[in-house]
Amino acid sequence: MSCHPEDCVRYTLTELESKGGRSELKRLLGENAGKVLIDVSEKPLKLGDDELEDLRDFLLEISKRDGRVAVEKLHIAVRSLDLPEPPVLKDVGFVGWNVVRRIYRGIYFKPTGEYNAKVLYHPGNGNIHLIFLVHKRYGDICETVFSRCNEVEYLDEDTFDLQLSTAIKESREKSVPVRVNFRQVEASLPETKLEWENVKNIGRSARMYKWLAIPKETELKPLNKSRFLPFQVAVTVIDYSLSVYDWVNQILIYKPAKDTKAEVLYTEKISKDGKSSYRSLHSVVFTPIQEED
Repeated sequence: MSCHPEDCVRYTLTELESKGGRSELKRLLGENAGKVLIDVSEKPLKLGDDELEDLRDFLLEISKRDGRVAVEKLHIAVRSLDLPEPPVLKDVGFVGWNVVRRIYRGIYFKPTGEYNAKVLYHPGNGNIHLIFLVHKRYGDICETVFSRCNEVEYLDEDTFDLQLSTAIKESREKSVPVRVNFRQVEASLPETKLEWENVKNIGRSARMYKWLAIPKETELKPLNKSRFLPFQVAVTVIDYSLSVYDWVNQILIYKPAKDTKAEVLYTEKISKDGKSSYRSLHSVVFTPIQEED
């Protein structure tokens, strides 16, 4: 994961503390910072150490507000499917990490609901090196949180449905998302409500939109990678008619997507008069929704 001045705010732990520590981090998140990197490698610290208490608070609150917090080894060179999956803080909790005191919750930590996080540690000594806080609308989760996702290339043919169905089944077992790429086929976003006739006539995008009628949640968002993101008034979703929902729900191959959240990223071409002229799909990520205990 990169951090460049034009798209990321970067601090060492000492610099962050000199700026006010917790209050500075709250300010950045409250202003919709796209990506914040805290470099803690200057000291040999574990996540349970007192000096990281404020950062632990933010990580815990992100996790409590349905964010994903992945904890991974630094410099993983091999990404085969045989490797154990990186733990997700939401799933494994703070076992052995000296659970932080529960203070200043609610309003103070409200901005954390818009973020995911990634913690990188040294595989030899376990010391924490880097902590990333990434806005949920900055790229997709496979670019910002998980080092590896189960990736599928979108093709407008029958083999794609079976490939994606199998990948989503596997992703639930491994608790990793599935990312659909659009490198081979350009797929467009619909401009109107998707009736059954529209879906059949939408062209090379049609197969993808059948899949997007299934997940429990589907969020549509523009591809955005900037230092601070514009505030979003409301979540945009793709509008389907009941006939499309009913038809897709009858087909067994689509069932694995039922217990997922789909995030649809798109790029947009703007005409000379400043209006949107064409929107095309950049990626679609299906993330398994974990059952509540």
